Amino acid sequence: MQRLSRKWFTPSALAAGLLAAAQGVQAAPEYSVQRTAPLCAAAQNPANYNTKYLSFFTTLVQGQGDWMFRTQYDLRTDFGTTAYGWNQLKRLHDALKARGVELMVVYQPTRGLVNREKLTPEEKAHFNYELARKNYLAAVDQFRKAGIWVTDLSPLFDEKGVATDYYFKADHHWTPAGADRTAKLVAETLKQIPGFDDIPKQEYQSKVVGLLPKAGTLHKTAAQFCGTGYATQYVDRYETEAAGSGGGDSLFGDESNPKVALVGTSNSGPAYNFAGFLQQYSGAEVLNLAVSGGGFDSALMQYMSSKEFHENPPKVLIWEFATHYDMAQASFYRQAVPMVNNGCEGRPTVLKNKVKLKPGTNEVLVNSDGSHLRGRDYQVDLRLSDPSVHELKTTVWYLNGRRENFKLEQSDRIDTGGRYAFELRNEADWADLNMLSLEIHSPEPMPQDLSVEVSLCARPGKGGGNLTAKAE
Repeated sequence: MQRLSRKWFTPSALAAGLLAAAQGVQAAPEYSVQRTAPLCAAAQNPANYNTKYLSFFTTLVQGQGDWMFRTQYDLRTDFGTTAYGWNQLKRLHDALKARGVELMVVYQPTRGLVNREKLTPEEKAHFNYELARKNYLAAVDQFRKAGIWVTDLSPLFDEKGVATDYYFKADHHWTPAGADRTAKLVAETLKQIPGFDDIPKQEYQSKVVGLLPKAGTLHKTAAQFCGTGYATQYVDRYETEAAGSGGGDSLFGDESNPKVALVGTSNSGPAYNFAGFLQQYSGAEVLNLAVSGGGFDSALMQYMSSKEFHENPPKVLIWEFATHYDMAQASFYRQAVPMVNNGCEGRPTVLKNKVKLKPGTNEVLVNSDGSHLRGRDYQVDLRLSDPSVHELKTTVWYLNGRRENFKLEQSDRIDTGGRYAFELRNEADWADLNMLSLEIHSPEPMPQDLSVEVSLCARPGKGGGNLTAKAE
């Protein structure tokens, strides 16, 4: 347990507080924390991290002072993905490149790589920093081999003696100072990308606008297990604006046409000002489309399904995510790659139908004359009349009697517009199977009068005939 007490302000602290108040900036309250014991036994037991949310914190260990780490994510030594994952990332890169979009990844280093000096001597001895560093750099090299632009963030590792920490003491987000240091390095890579010199530039300025309070997620989880109280951490909060804008809306006004787009996690949200710092160091306007709580793919999928992306694609697409996300999710690439090319929009369709869904199973497409529709050659594009549906189960049947159940699912934090696309299955023992039909299972709960428009078309570079769909 630990005791939490408010400190009396010294005369110098009082003067600083009065000065901050006079400048319109909130002064951070000061606290003194005296730790009397390590984390309780419940927090140290991996079996207790038994929900989806709690599993994100497996397993908490106490660092120095109020610092905490997660052994599974913060102290990991494995990075990158499988051979399949690297192949699929390259496929996504190639699809974007064909549309004139350069893909750039911001691959966040872990709290262990950056702030291992905040570990206790015992935990520091258990953490294989050299292996983690080696594997992180190997992953950076693999991104580059896939043709993806990526910044080597290892200069930020093992920070010592800095005035402002890269990460919060007990939260999985970086601080604005960490976002600043990352953006400075990322901007140097951004400037190397072909075509970046042609993007309009202007001067941007970042300034402190107050304080950002952070009741750390690791502290909250420890409190849930142990009933311990922790002080809120306060850091400077920043905003960025174009020089001479006077704080107006010119940055994202109607005439704005950014050629750099940022899709990412909550780390790219306004609280940490990562997009603002990118603008400051690169001089290019950044369209920030980050989604808080959306995970690895939500922001990217929302953007690629939008009218903005297809009518006005960026020259550079920056994709920010943490190292713990699984980059080998087959279902993600089967949806993302066709969406790069806007699904079946503007392409000849070989099957097409519009159906008002009824409860249960709905047959929406039928290969009525047995034409050869090999899985490797075709993709499905569907549009729901109600965009509030974020999960939809489908079944694809093949002429040999095999079937695949495929779930379309996107975070409820994004607006899909009711639009989904996916490729038919393409593994070796599925690629040559001939599609028979597509079924859609009604969502629960099902919105009133829900209908769906469904199209089947050839993937880019593949052939296809002209068929007419039938439905029950």
